[in-house]
Amino acid sequence: MASVVIEHCKELPDKEVLNDLLGQYYGLIVTRMQAYGFDIDPAAPESALAEFWQNATDYLPPTGCLVLARDPDGNAVGCGMLKCLDAETGELKRLFVSEMARGTGAGRKLVEARIAFARELGLKRLVVDTLTPNVEMRSLYPKLGFTEVADPIETTTYQDQPMLRPHMHFFVMDLT
Repeated sequence: MASVVIEHCKELPDKEVLNDLLGQYYGLIVTRMQAYGFDIDPAAPESALAEFWQNATDYLPPTGCLVLARDPDGNAVGCGMLKCLDAETGELKRLFVSEMARGTGAGRKLVEARIAFARELGLKRLVVDTLTPNVEMRSLYPKLGFTEVADPIETTTYQDQPMLRPHMHFFVMDLT
């Protein structure tokens, strides 16, 4: 696949397009967590999608960021989001690249776009969490300047999904 283009969304993208990407994302997480031996509620992807749409505007300017990766034909092949936790801290959420776009640098570009947006906002740090089976993200974040920290960070997932805490990894980037 040729290079992807990153689109900064000023408003929510087409719901069907985003539901497709997020459905793949949540499905992959569930599959990996089940393979890891974790008992996941079969309704988890649907409830996670519903939770996203209830809070979707948190990921739009001026205090948030939603980016899509598009292939040369304009098809959405990845996404990433950022929301402000407070005046100094942004949280990266929902980084996903479809299987056909993996290995193209799309994930890196989606993270870099959100880092640049956080700097434009004047944020001082970024936080992100990921689950143990998400080996791609656990490998990518340190390459982009994030440091894994041992102590938990009260990210959205940490607060909303306490059952996942034993499987979470936390990363921080100082933007100052």
